[in-house]
Amino acid sequence: MNRILICTNAERDPKMAFTRQVIAKLRSLGAEARAFIPFGDRDLSGLEPDMACPDPEKAMESADLLVCLGGDGTMLHISKLAAENKVPMIGINMGQLGFITELEQEELDRLEDVVRGAYTIEKRMMIDVAVSRDGKEIYRAFGLNEAVVTRKNAAHAIRLTAYGDDKKISDYSGDGIIIATPTGSTAYSMAAGGPIVEPTAENLILTPICAHSLTAKAYVLTGDRRTSVRIIKAEENDALLLVDGRQPFDLRIGDTVSVFKSAYVTRLVKVKNLSFYDIVKNKLN
Repeated sequence: MNRILICTNAERDPKMAFTRQVIAKLRSLGAEARAFIPFGDRDLSGLEPDMACPDPEKAMESADLLVCLGGDGTMLHISKLAAENKVPMIGINMGQLGFITELEQEELDRLEDVVRGAYTIEKRMMIDVAVSRDGKEIYRAFGLNEAVVTRKNAAHAIRLTAYGDDKKISDYSGDGIIIATPTGSTAYSMAAGGPIVEPTAENLILTPICAHSLTAKAYVLTGDRRTSVRIIKAEENDALLLVDGRQPFDLRIGDTVSVFKSAYVTRLVKVKNLSFYDIVKNKLN
């Protein structure tokens, strides 16, 4: 792990003090280390010129490791670029729960384990998401956590029909539906009443959001299912799609959102000997 990029969240580290500390630590271990900001104004003036990476897309092509400073949102934001380049990631939590992050800020010394190769790689399933309208694909994205079909206006319910491999699963009326990966099962899906699924599994979890039915339940499907959701009824311009909480895309009545296992995977670096059950208990108290 010699060529290391650091993805830092300027909202969590506005003066770049912790970012500089991480760079100094990695360089003291003999690694090349530079940082970039993945969103916002991407102002790198808080870093010395030799610490800044102005072109992370190009640098990622030859990087050995991506260190993410922030929370799960920062890792979700950058997971697409890391997956496309097959670069493993390790997160240092500067947010709240931090289910995907591996280390806390006071555990900076554990980066030595990473540089000397004392780590494992845990692969996480990702999803491809496509929107079809009038028989034509008009949108495509991929993500690590979930695809959410929901409404903009809290005063109106939307009606959906969910399918697995073109076989009808159920009709739903309410705030929408979440199609989550096992990694995303501890995020919005869990908050909506969905099950907690071991993150290295390969499943799709369908969780209705505030459904207007006492019998509406979550489904856990095998990962090779092609799951789709068709918009049956919604107020005009009231339905939208969110992939990992970003990239909002407006949906219309008749649109079909398809979600299926991606060829891309997220590679997470692990240095702790914690079970998933330990992590759940620690994070959720």
